[in-house]
Amino acid sequence: MVLNLDYRAHMNRIFLAALQFLLCTLPLMGQQVLSGFVYDNSSGEAVIGAVVAAPAKGLGAISNTYGFYSLTLPSSDSVLIRADYPGFQRLEIKVLPKAGKRQDFFLEPKELELEEVLITDQKARENVERPTMGVLDLNIDEVELLPAIGGEVDILKVLQLLPGVQSGTEASAGFYVRGGAADQNLILLDEAQLYNPFHLAGFLSVFNSSAIKNVTLYKGSFPAQYGGRLSSILDIATKEGNMQSYHMEGGIGLIASRLMVEGPILKNRASFMLSARRSYLDLLIRPFLPFGRTQAYFLQDLNAKVNVRLSDRDRIYLSTYAGQDRFIDETLVPDQDTSRFDLGWGNRTVSFRWNHLFSSRLFANTSLIYNRYANGQTQQYFGNFFSQQRSEVRDWSAKVDFDYYPGPRHQIKFGAFYVYHDLTPNRSEARFPVAENRDTTIRSLSRAFTHEAALYVQDEIILSDRLSVQAGLRAPAFVGDDTSYIALEPRLTARLGLGPNASIKGGYTVMNQYLNQVASSAINNPFDFWLPSSRTVLPQRAAQFAVGYFQNFSEDRFEASVELYYKTMTNQIDFAEGVSGLTDDYESLLVFGKGWAYGAEWYIKKRSGRLTGWLSYTLSWNWRQFDDLNRGDKFFFRYDRRHDISLVTVYRFNERWSFSSVVVYGTGNAVTLPSGFFNVPVGPGSQTTYVDYDRKNSFRMPAYQRLDLGLRYTKPGPKVNQGFHIDIYNALNRRNPFFLYLGTERDPRANASRIVGRQVSLLPMIPTFTYVFDF
Repeated sequence: MVLNLDYRAHMNRIFLAALQFLLCTLPLMGQQVLSGFVYDNSSGEAVIGAVVAAPAKGLGAISNTYGFYSLTLPSSDSVLIRADYPGFQRLEIKVLPKAGKRQDFFLEPKELELEEVLITDQKARENVERPTMGVLDLNIDEVELLPAIGGEVDILKVLQLLPGVQSGTEASAGFYVRGGAADQNLILLDEAQLYNPFHLAGFLSVFNSSAIKNVTLYKGSFPAQYGGRLSSILDIATKEGNMQSYHMEGGIGLIASRLMVEGPILKNRASFMLSARRSYLDLLIRPFLPFGRTQAYFLQDLNAKVNVRLSDRDRIYLSTYAGQDRFIDETLVPDQDTSRFDLGWGNRTVSFRWNHLFSSRLFANTSLIYNRYANGQTQQYFGNFFSQQRSEVRDWSAKVDFDYYPGPRHQIKFGAFYVYHDLTPNRSEARFPVAENRDTTIRSLSRAFTHEAALYVQDEIILSDRLSVQAGLRAPAFVGDDTSYIALEPRLTARLGLGPNASIKGGYTVMNQYLNQVASSAINNPFDFWLPSSRTVLPQRAAQFAVGYFQNFSEDRFEASVELYYKTMTNQIDFAEGVSGLTDDYESLLVFGKGWAYGAEWYIKKRSGRLTGWLSYTLSWNWRQFDDLNRGDKFFFRYDRRHDISLVTVYRFNERWSFSSVVVYGTGNAVTLPSGFFNVPVGPGSQTTYVDYDRKNSFRMPAYQRLDLGLRYTKPGPKVNQGFHIDIYNALNRRNPFFLYLGTERDPRANASRIVGRQVSLLPMIPTFTYVFDF
């Protein structure tokens, strides 16, 4: 009898499970899945973020990074499908019942209509309707209209004009997001990580705008496929290459010249893109140097990409980047050895990606990636002294990402990631004469070989017209020479609609970081080295809460938002007080603490018409606390900035002329300065001066203010479009602080010395003329 009851209970459970499965699948019955890719018909490139929708059914989908979309439709009757993307003509087709499941869209570009076209790369209400928050997209066409220092359009400097993102020092391309440090930003170029994305010690980024297709910054809702950093993810994709015709564009500016060439290898099947940039100040000053003297600084970038459609279901990409900075100072004295100083740093990346469409619901991308960052310097003085220092990071990565579309309002992402790190933090060699012989010393911080891996899954579902949720879980693991770490990173955001034009969103994100940059100064020093986590250096960890209100108005011509956030950070790293040099036992020089940041971000953007632009304002607090620093008391982080305001405007007079301006105001950075000096006798008739420091980062630099202006002119031609850019950086010639220091000067009234503060300013007003062409 007992066996019979157990049997019946078991059958009941099976029946209930089968019934539950049937009820879950009933909504999918009587439906068809329409999927495919959205392309730019003029170039054959994939269109990212295009909207494919059935307006009559209230259903829609957005194309992913590779242009793929999947849309579930009712199959009982014909449905009108519309494909939309700003700057392209709307394309409509009618899908018949039981029609084929594959439908690609080829969108035709349209002429700019100043009063109607939305100058943006998002659909009109995506900021309100999607559950994600803290996500910022840059439109490259819009970026190229803004003023640029030295004529070099820099996407990292434009990011600094957005809410929650701030600059570091004067004219630096470095950026700091919601209280984080510079090394807490993950910067990806075609999925390859860049450890130092800067030229000129941080004054210019390595990204050539002519080669860039899409830029997305995540500072709040981190998708589960990303990890390894605490503050932000900057995902940059390069152009794929025109599959229809050959195209060339470039510019000649004050700092550098650039050129981009693209075209078909096999029309509609394969294409290439090649972009190069180089500075040329070294070539200009060479004739003016004295005989026997060589002094040169140059930077160069090279981007290349090949894109091949193997079939309707398969596509491969092979892309590479190589960038370098080099400074050489050499003096040749007759009948003597050469005095030489050689300094250089740079990145190398190679990315191979394979897209495969398993079915109308399942899309996959598989990537193999290599990236390398190296820096080094060599000094030699007439053969009597030689020194060399070098640091290097090499990564070999593999990853696979799946996009699955089970229903019309349901998308699941899942995948796996692995990277092998080979780190040489610092290797030094020196030779110098001792008596008549040469002595050699070598110092090398321990070379580290580490492994980092992760599994992730993310589910985005629209539960109703008002409520949608994006929930994800990432499980990273790290294995070093002497330890291993495993963690869980929950990701959750939700949206509550308040009508067709407004919504409230909230989110919670956890991130871990296993590689750490040890910074020696406030600028983006290319010789700051990277260290892995260990038994002593624990992984950094951050948790962020955020909530925001989003509103569109005036028929979506304006979008506005306010976001509040609170972020906690553990295992933060700094140098111990009084540390002035590097030793083999580098971990003994470090101290560990915690940090927290909170604030509010306001943003309003005008999206269409002759006048476009945005206003952003960030109010924030950024704290650190280390038991071994500042007497254990909390202190402001170096880049704590109470107020940060940016006003960006672009006015298009017509298709040829446009004018732009950028106004920036920011509270001065927190700095540590001596609170006093005192003299102590050390012997008869002699004394030494001691410096007294009170509190860490207890002083403020003067506020930062800047006005930039830009004028653009383009003359269309039958084959060649050409024009010029006139830019004025710091148009009011304001002396903004680069750094402060205390010195002494003679006080004639008291006939004694007194302590005075001094400010070093870097860049005055800089006008620039750039010639541009496109054919």
